Amino acid sequence: MNLVRRVERLPKPFSASEAMQPLFEAISNSIHSTQESFGANVSQRGRIYVEVQTDRAKLNCGATVADNGVGLDKKNYDAFLTTDTDNKIAIGGKGVGRLLWLDCFKHIHIESIYKDGTTFRKRSFDFQLSSNEQIRNYKETTKGLDSPKTGMTITFSGLRDNGYLERFPGRSSYVFQHFMSHFLPTFIGGRSPFVSITCGGETWEFPEAINKIIHRRVSVESTTKEYGKLILELMECDKTASADLSGRHFVHFIAHDRTVHSQNIDGRIGLKYFGSDADRTFHTCLFGSYLNGHVNQERTRFTFDDSTIEDIVNNVCMPHISKFLAEPMTEQHKEQAKVVEEIVATYPSVKFGSVEELQKHVPSGELADDAIYSHLARQRFRRDQRQAEKIREALKKLKGDGVNPDALHQAIVEASKEIEDSEQRSLAEYIVRRKVVLDFLALLLEKVRNVAKDSAFQHESVLHNFICPMRVATVGRKKDLVQPTSHDLWVIDERLTFAEYFSSDVAFDELAQEFNSKDRPDLAIFDHVHGLRESDNTGRILLVEFKRPGRTSYANDENPQLQIERYIRKLQSGQEMDVRGRPIAFNMDSIFYCYIVADIVGPINEWTYSWGRTADGRGRVYQPNSGFKGTIELIGWDSLLEDAKVRNRAFFERAGIAEKNFFSGEGR
Repeated sequence: MNLVRRVERLPKPFSASEAMQPLFEAISNSIHSTQESFGANVSQRGRIYVEVQTDRAKLNCGATVADNGVGLDKKNYDAFLTTDTDNKIAIGGKGVGRLLWLDCFKHIHIESIYKDGTTFRKRSFDFQLSSNEQIRNYKETTKGLDSPKTGMTITFSGLRDNGYLERFPGRSSYVFQHFMSHFLPTFIGGRSPFVSITCGGETWEFPEAINKIIHRRVSVESTTKEYGKLILELMECDKTASADLSGRHFVHFIAHDRTVHSQNIDGRIGLKYFGSDADRTFHTCLFGSYLNGHVNQERTRFTFDDSTIEDIVNNVCMPHISKFLAEPMTEQHKEQAKVVEEIVATYPSVKFGSVEELQKHVPSGELADDAIYSHLARQRFRRDQRQAEKIREALKKLKGDGVNPDALHQAIVEASKEIEDSEQRSLAEYIVRRKVVLDFLALLLEKVRNVAKDSAFQHESVLHNFICPMRVATVGRKKDLVQPTSHDLWVIDERLTFAEYFSSDVAFDELAQEFNSKDRPDLAIFDHVHGLRESDNTGRILLVEFKRPGRTSYANDENPQLQIERYIRKLQSGQEMDVRGRPIAFNMDSIFYCYIVADIVGPINEWTYSWGRTADGRGRVYQPNSGFKGTIELIGWDSLLEDAKVRNRAFFERAGIAEKNFFSGEGR
C-alpha cells in the first residue's frame, strides 16, 4: 500500500490533547507491554519512564518513552511491520498507532531488548515516513547484554507542520494535565504500572499523583436499552485536576482504557469549585461495551454524533451525579430558587406554579437569569397551547347539537378559568413594569432636583427614554423618526397610552440634531411642545410640554401657555409638516388636550395664578373662550407621580407589590 498517502489521510489534530495522541499511543503500548509481562503484578513491577521536551517556540520538541515490558519480540515486531494489524484488537488496539507517530514526528528511533527462547536479543532501527524502506539502519545483536532486562525505548523528535506543530502544548503544565486526563481511567482501574513523566524540570509519578487529588470516589452501574451496561467512576477531586482544562467538571468517555472525549458539565450542575475551602471539582469516567464498539480507528473520536453524548450525560450520568453531589447541589438549588423568585416577581407571566414546581422545568445547574427565563417562557408557551386547545374544545361543544347541559357547563367553567389565569399572568407583568417606572421616576426626580447642573443626571436622556414616544435615527444623511414599541406617557394621562408622536414646535432637523447631541441629549424633551395623536385622525390632538424638574427661573418669553397657543395657531394654519414630512391638516373643530408638566414655582406660578384649579387643588387648568377648543392643564412633577400611583394602586395591591420599591429592592 501507499503508506505516505495513508498517513496523509489521517485526521489532523484540532486540540492539544489530540496533538498529544501519538505520544499517548506510545505510552499505551508500553502500558499494554508491561501488563503482558507482569500480569496481576503490573502495579508492583511495571515501570514506564516518559520525558517530554517542549517550549513556546516548539523548535526542539520531542519525547522519549521507555518501559520494562516484553519488548519487540517476533510477534510484536511482525505486528509492527503490518499496517492495521489486529494484534491488539482484544484490548482495543486498532493497529494505527505507529502511523500516528509518522504523522506527528519527523524522526523516530526505536531500541528494544526481547527474549527469544532463552536468549536475549536487542534490535534497533529508525522508523521513517517513506513509500518504501520505512525501517532503516536496522541492527540486531546479542552482544553487550549482561544482566539483560526486556523492554523498549522510543525516541521522538521534530514535530511536523501539519497541525501537530501548532497544536502540541508548549507548556509543561499542559503536558501534565492532558496526560493525567487521558490516562485517568487507567490509573484508577488498579491495573496500571508505575509511570514517571518529566517535563520542564518537573516530574510527576502516577498513579500516586492521581490518588493525591481524588478525595472521594464511588463506582456505580447503569443499564439502559440504548447503551447497555455503563460503569461510572464518580470522583470528587482537587481543583488542580481541572487546572488547564476548559472548565471545572467533566464526564470522561472512555473506550478501551483511553479517554476519547471529555464533556464539560459546568452548566448542568451549576457548581463552581465546591467544598469547605472551595477547592473541589468533579470528574466521572464512563466505561462500557457501547463506547468500546463506537470509537473510530484512531481512538480520537466516537462514531456517534454529539446528540448521543448529550443524551448519555443527561439521562444516564446526571441522576447519579446529582446523588453524588447532593450536598453542594442542594445549596445550588437554593440559590437557583432565589433567581427564579426574582424572575417571576418581575415577569409574572412565566409564573405557572410554585417556585419548586418551576424549578422542575429548569436544568439543575442553571443559574443565569436569562437562561432560566427562557426555560420558563418555553413552558408557559406549551401550557398556553394546551389551554388554547381546551378553549377550542369548549367552542366546539357550544356549536354542536344535543349538548349535555352539565358537560357544557363544565366546559365553560374550565375554559373561563384558563382564560382568566392567562390574563392575570399577562396583566401582572404589565403592572410590575408600571411599578418599576414609577419607582424609577421618583428617584430620578429627586436626583435631578438635588444635584449640580453639570451632574450626569442633567445630561442623561433617562426622562426622555421613559416618557417621550419618539427617537431619531440617522442613516447616512437622512434622519428618520423611530417609534418605540412602548412608552410611558400613561404617567400623565391614560389617554396617552397608545398615542404616537407626529410633530414638534421646532423644525424636525433641529429636533433631530438635539436628539443626536452627545452633550445634552435630553434637551429634546424639555421646553418644546410635543404633538401626539391616537391615529391619523386629527379630531383629537394631544400636546405635551415638559419643564425640567427643579427649574425656578424663566425668561419673559418662556410662558408655556403662550408657547402652546402659538403652536396651535401653526397647526391650524395647515402649513406645518409632521416628522415624516407630510402636511398637517386641521380644522377649527379639532379638540386640543394640552399638558404642561413643571414644578409650579416662580414665574410658572405667577403666569398661571388666575387659572382654574383642578379638583384636588394642586394642579391648574385653563380653558380658552375662543381660538381653539380644548384645555391646557398644568401638572406639578410631584402631583404627576402621586396621581399615577393613585390610579394604579389597586393594580399594585392586587398583584401584592404595593409596598415594594423595585428600583431599590427594598420596602418603603
